[in-house]
Amino acid sequence: MLQQNFFYVIVQTMRKALAIFFALLLCACAGKNPYLNGLKCGTDNLWANKPEQSIECFDAAEVADPGNYEVKDYEKIMLNTYQGVGFLALGDAFANQSFRRAYALQVQTVQENSAQIQRQQEEFKKSARRIPGMPPLNSIVSDINAELELNPQVAAMRDFVNPYTTWLGAVYDGVVSRDMPNADNFMRRVMQFAPDNQFVRTDMEAIRARRDLVWVVFENGNVGRLYERALAPRGLQAWNINLTVPDLAPGGKALPFIEVDGVRTEFLASMDSIVKTDLIKYRTQHIISSVIFEVGKVAIATGAMVGGVVAANSNQKYGGLMMMGGWLLANAAMGANKSWDLRGWHSLPSEIQVARLNMPASRKLNIPPVGIVAIPDGIRNAIVFVRISSDYKNVVIGKLN
Repeated sequence: MLQQNFFYVIVQTMRKALAIFFALLLCACAGKNPYLNGLKCGTDNLWANKPEQSIECFDAAEVADPGNYEVKDYEKIMLNTYQGVGFLALGDAFANQSFRRAYALQVQTVQENSAQIQRQQEEFKKSARRIPGMPPLNSIVSDINAELELNPQVAAMRDFVNPYTTWLGAVYDGVVSRDMPNADNFMRRVMQFAPDNQFVRTDMEAIRARRDLVWVVFENGNVGRLYERALAPRGLQAWNINLTVPDLAPGGKALPFIEVDGVRTEFLASMDSIVKTDLIKYRTQHIISSVIFEVGKVAIATGAMVGGVVAANSNQKYGGLMMMGGWLLANAAMGANKSWDLRGWHSLPSEIQVARLNMPASRKLNIPPVGIVAIPDGIRNAIVFVRISSDYKNVVIGKLN
């Protein structure tokens, strides 16, 4: 048995390596960003019921050079989530690894973001300490984010958690792995974000009863798009510093819900809010970089005046040169063009809903937008994924056991 498993892993690794090579070659020849192309390729194939090709595209995206595109954390998490969905469609136990990796990425994201902000705080201090009256960086960023979130089109979540990913991990651990402590922990986390969902509240009870179940996941509509907003931050008005920042326009839902044999799907997660939460994290980092860049220009002017006019002091001149060098490094890092990259994973849904039913004796579900869905024999517990948007109207059946 051990030898068979080892051989299986080797074959899978070789298959993935070949798929990645040809996918990257195709992207390079087409002149497209291989990372973003891989995400769309994976999504298109998933909803075309080609799970193997979908997994291969996502594998290719994971190792692709994103070029000048900054990969977002929500994209990494959803990439692994969709890989897990692809493995469920194949009835492959690799789904468990994908869901666990996706959840681990959520934890890692919070830790890395905290360290990055701390590094940027130190960079700001180097320039701001030379400018009389310059407010603390925390105050500037707080004012900017407060202005942006005064009347938000899309509300951010209070914590960086993807309830969809976490829910899938809970159901898989409960039904397949029978790891009840972990499943309970994940499901409690999900309930914090979908407290009114009757299915989420009772999923663990249903799983413990060991009934044959079918969940219906409704991936609804199209995720929102990024756009630029112009701001004149209150704390920087004395120096005529203006900024442009990205914000998220809300996506569109295809339907309010879907009804499966008389049972309506209920809200589980807003992908718009997940993207917005990730945006605020990255936006805060980039706002800090932009502020450092603009404050650095003011510091150069201030340093030159102090060094050349107020006093011919070598230490002050040296300080001015140090600020000039720091600003030049910031300029090189940011580039002359300060416009925001508004690209993203546009084939995601706006919202995710879920319902749960006992497996019908007929093994058929009536889902009016897509018709009759038959659950193949040999599946005791299943997740039926339904996607309805401007680009997709498809069903994927995932086998739990």
